[in-house]
Amino acid sequence: MKEKFYLGTYTKRDSKGVYSVTLNKETELLESLTLEATIDNPTYLSYSKNNQLLFAVGKGEELCGISANNAKTSPVEPLASYDDQQAVPCYIRYNEKTGDVLTANYHGGFVELYHYDKTAKSITSIDKKVHTGSSVHANQTSPHVHYTDYTPDEKWIVVCDLGIDTVFTYKRTAEGLEEVAQYKTKAGSGPRHLAFHPTLPIAYLICELDATVEVLSYNNENGTFRNLDKIALTTEDQQAWGGAIHITRDGRFVYASNRGFDALYTFSIDASSGLLTLVQTINSCGSVPRDFHLSNDEAYVVVGHQESDNLTLFKRDLETGELTLLQKDFYAPEVVCVVPQ
Repeated sequence: MKEKFYLGTYTKRDSKGVYSVTLNKETELLESLTLEATIDNPTYLSYSKNNQLLFAVGKGEELCGISANNAKTSPVEPLASYDDQQAVPCYIRYNEKTGDVLTANYHGGFVELYHYDKTAKSITSIDKKVHTGSSVHANQTSPHVHYTDYTPDEKWIVVCDLGIDTVFTYKRTAEGLEEVAQYKTKAGSGPRHLAFHPTLPIAYLICELDATVEVLSYNNENGTFRNLDKIALTTEDQQAWGGAIHITRDGRFVYASNRGFDALYTFSIDASSGLLTLVQTINSCGSVPRDFHLSNDEAYVVVGHQESDNLTLFKRDLETGELTLLQKDFYAPEVVCVVPQ
């Protein structure tokens, strides 16, 4: 049994673009690193299982933007691209039901909405919302949009702005995006990514600048959030640099990474309150674990390291949630995004 993962990367050193890697579940090893697309700085990816499309951010000849690729082939086949941004976006999400594509632009401080036409194989820009403001941290002199995605029922679009300590809620209208709510974190937190509980009205927010995970109550009626708890991923002598966050489909465990401490954290989730209890802290066995992802059967976790150019493979205990190291020396250059096929 084998499973493919796509890898988004920086192309500052040795990487040439988007790669794939295969998890061999019989040998419990990663194998077959393959260059799937030659793109400058394809730092984030979005894969559509139903449509077998791979969307990537990246830099074109003059401007930056997004591309759609046919993932039925390997290497993937380019289908369409649209470049209209000065800097490469840092997050992308394709909605296979509507054809909409969302991106977050860190340097520009805005969220952009595109539409992909499968028949015409074309991408058009629909709307852009530019944020304003600043906060107290040295990295918060301007807005830095780092994440944009849909709530589980796709009623709302949520946006994390690291630069102004704000989680925005938007509504998709016929014209584009309409702001409906804001949630403010503690100043200097730097909200980075969200993960929604599959059954409870709860979301988990990882903050980059203070390396914390916030447990948020989520109101689906109006798209608002309220803080229930805030958990530090570091102690005073450890560097704070929050990375990725993911939740299991059964809603029992949350996983988070701290790039400053090069560690993964396993939390168990209380079945009624949604509150978190730390189960395990484990070395990621690489430098700067920018992203990681569970396999489709959730029995394994693949971790990508931005600076040490390696992937780490862990086996996951489905009952306790704890991770066990299987492999730590698999070469993959400048990985910043891990997406299962």
